[in-house]
Amino acid sequence: MARHARLAALLLLLFTSGSARAGALWEATWLQVTQGVPMTRTFEELGASGGIFNSGASIGVWLSYPAFATTLFVPKTPNGTLTLAYQITQGGPQFIFATSDMGTGSPGVPGSVVLKTAAHAGMGVNASMFRVGNLTLLAVPLRHGQQGRVTDTQTVLSLPPIHLTVDFYAWSPGTFLFTGLTSSGLPLPDASAMGTWHVDGLQQGIVTLVAPSKVSIDGLIQRRTVSFTTLRLAFPEPETWLLLAAAVLVLGWSRLGRRRAR
Repeated sequence: MARHARLAALLLLLFTSGSARAGALWEATWLQVTQGVPMTRTFEELGASGGIFNSGASIGVWLSYPAFATTLFVPKTPNGTLTLAYQITQGGPQFIFATSDMGTGSPGVPGSVVLKTAAHAGMGVNASMFRVGNLTLLAVPLRHGQQGRVTDTQTVLSLPPIHLTVDFYAWSPGTFLFTGLTSSGLPLPDASAMGTWHVDGLQQGIVTLVAPSKVSIDGLIQRRTVSFTTLRLAFPEPETWLLLAAAVLVLGWSRLGRRRAR
């Protein structure tokens, strides 16, 4: 029903403005996985709206990632020393502006990944329950879509300090390639992501924006890792708007006819 109401409002604006080239946002999908936790959100969940402007030269999108919090437990291996708990939070509004060669999000969608110790709260025959411990091992901030850098030095008990650097990249339809990635001193494969920009003068198209985050850790452990958040956007062609308008009118007439028949 929410989509039908939004569609009706956009159709009214379309025909009353006399412009068949509205280029309004029709679909948006936020794609993200953090520490193995799927965090993808749909058009309705994001409450997204927007359009194409300047004869197809730019787009503007408003969305709000819904407040999210979860805890992921990682039991220690037979040779491991600690059971870990990842506490992940994220959420907030953002306005996105992009052209064929750049993009920006303001403010960056905030969040965090906090790594803590965990302990058994109870054990059963077929399952084991955990609780989050009191010791924080590492706290990594998240800020999607807005360029910036965060540096921090974190200490755990009497262990050597951990130097943390997180580089956030702005939304972009371009291509990113990261080399020299490592985990615990071991090399990782190169990582890449590619955006797309297919928008024409009729204000229709498909746009894919990518926002990487690179985490660099120095100290007791050495790590260079990167993650990608992707936003896929669809703007329908004018002919699609006309077909949608016809479908809505037919649906309305059909319902009216059924009511009168009763």
